[in-house]
Amino acid sequence: MLKKALSLLLGVMLLMSVTLVSAVTFSDMTSQYSWAEEAVTALSEDGIINGYPDGTFKPGNNITKEEAISLFARTLGSEETLNSSVVSLANVLYEEDLENYNTYAKESAAYLLYKKVLSVDELATYLSAANKGESLKRYEAATLIAKCLGGDVWLKSNPDVTLTFADAADVPASAKGYVYFASEAQIMQGMENNMFVPMGDVTRAQIATMIYRIITRMDYTYSQGVISQLDATTNTVTLRDEQGLSESYVVNKNVAVMLDGEQSQITLLEVGQEVIITFSNGALYSLDVVEMAVDATFQAVYKGKSTNSSATTLKFTTLDTEDTLSYKLADNVVISYNGVAGTLGDLQVGDYMDISIKSGKISAIVAETKTTKIEGARVENITYEPDVLITVRTAENELLSYGVKAGATIRKNSAITTFSDLAIGDKVDLTLEYGEISSVTAIGVEKKITGQIEEIKISKTNSSLTINNGSATTVYNVSRDVEITLDEEAATLYDLRIGFSVELITSSSTITEVKVKSVASPMQITGEIVLVNKTYGMLRIAYADANGNMSDATVFVKANAKILDSNDGKIKTIDYLKAGQNITVACAENVGVFEATSIMILSNTQ
Repeated sequence: MLKKALSLLLGVMLLMSVTLVSAVTFSDMTSQYSWAEEAVTALSEDGIINGYPDGTFKPGNNITKEEAISLFARTLGSEETLNSSVVSLANVLYEEDLENYNTYAKESAAYLLYKKVLSVDELATYLSAANKGESLKRYEAATLIAKCLGGDVWLKSNPDVTLTFADAADVPASAKGYVYFASEAQIMQGMENNMFVPMGDVTRAQIATMIYRIITRMDYTYSQGVISQLDATTNTVTLRDEQGLSESYVVNKNVAVMLDGEQSQITLLEVGQEVIITFSNGALYSLDVVEMAVDATFQAVYKGKSTNSSATTLKFTTLDTEDTLSYKLADNVVISYNGVAGTLGDLQVGDYMDISIKSGKISAIVAETKTTKIEGARVENITYEPDVLITVRTAENELLSYGVKAGATIRKNSAITTFSDLAIGDKVDLTLEYGEISSVTAIGVEKKITGQIEEIKISKTNSSLTINNGSATTVYNVSRDVEITLDEEAATLYDLRIGFSVELITSSSTITEVKVKSVASPMQITGEIVLVNKTYGMLRIAYADANGNMSDATVFVKANAKILDSNDGKIKTIDYLKAGQNITVACAENVGVFEATSIMILSNTQ
């Protein structure tokens, strides 16, 4: 099953038959190395591996660890022109990690660190003064190969692999999975007598063959573009190339998305960002986003445009300072309008815009009409400090947060109200003006709930009560303006206690009113047990009240309550209590419910 799973993974890496005309020849590539001739020729022509000035390749010489780092970086496209911005970013990100290594492969190592083929902890193994000139071992080659092919991800889901090589015990434990992956991928093969020879040295001819197999299987190609549209619902990103042509790509879970060197997702990307695209066998393999170095970004209201023979200039009024500004459009400006790719002709006076300025010109515009609507959303959170901010979950399951305009109108359940009456869980329709909420129409369902407090959480932004109603436990958010009464006196959350029985009024899933009666003075009840519920620690007792009338009471037995059997003088547990026993309970009343602090068993059932 394990081999089958790996075979399916590797099946997408189609092995292509490549026929090359040998334009590069080396005098020492004799018939002894005919098995490596195609690989050496192809890689030499592509500049991935080079010969020596005397016209030799030295196929039998061992490859050093330093040379290997350089070769594997080239294999993954470090010298591709389109990847130059990624290489530059990698150099910046890992400059401090590499500053103490004296090696020509420093840039290659930075690129492999970025690609997660190397870790910082492994740098000394390959590039320290003591190790960089040492020969690359076969298990080390297998490790680098597996990581280049995404083996780390596969091995996390398939940690238990079994090597069948006769010398499997000689493979370092940390490399066993990588050796398995590289051999199953048929990038590396065993030696004679089913031996892997993990500590064997790798020759130049062998490394050329391995790298050639990686390249032909993966068939990497590269492209670049600028994000012109994002759709988080369908995980689709639309890119525009230098010729102005657009192409949309579905970014599935197997596609690596990197934002400034960190694993990311398309919901964190933005229109106007430059993207380097890597394909493998024609399928989307990875997206690398290197943030544009913009001069400024600001929010503004569109006021119009002017055009002459040399340029188009747009005019705006900034939202924060109300300054009037004018900027020329860059030739490759990207425009998004109401969430889709747009053009200059879509823009209307009064539109709301996020504008990016690069090299003194407008490089990206994210625009929408002055007024937009969001319907059928649910309130997820409301914060009031430092400003009112409402977070909603849309019908498309997106989480969006918006500030609130001064003077915004609020209507809830058909009545004009204020933001303090909005509750988490309310269904809302929002009207946005220049990206801020100008009006809210909310629907909240009011309910009455009784139960016992199991947990109290108090914070500036999101207080809550956990209530057990006897059959289920539910967490309710507490309204900022909640009304609390304790023994019919005004109180606060800080006056509540775990164990209090409460009556609640909720709007949607938010508590707006709490009524509680505090625990009274200790009292005693003497009567007969009618019911024992050990799961909830509850007794039902029939007793005669002060007027001689028969009544019953629900008694919850506290965990530390003492239960004494007067018949033998021994301490018992709740498991000993049974229907029919006569008992005296020392307890306190809490809104009609009694909490036992001690129990005396007077008589047992027959």
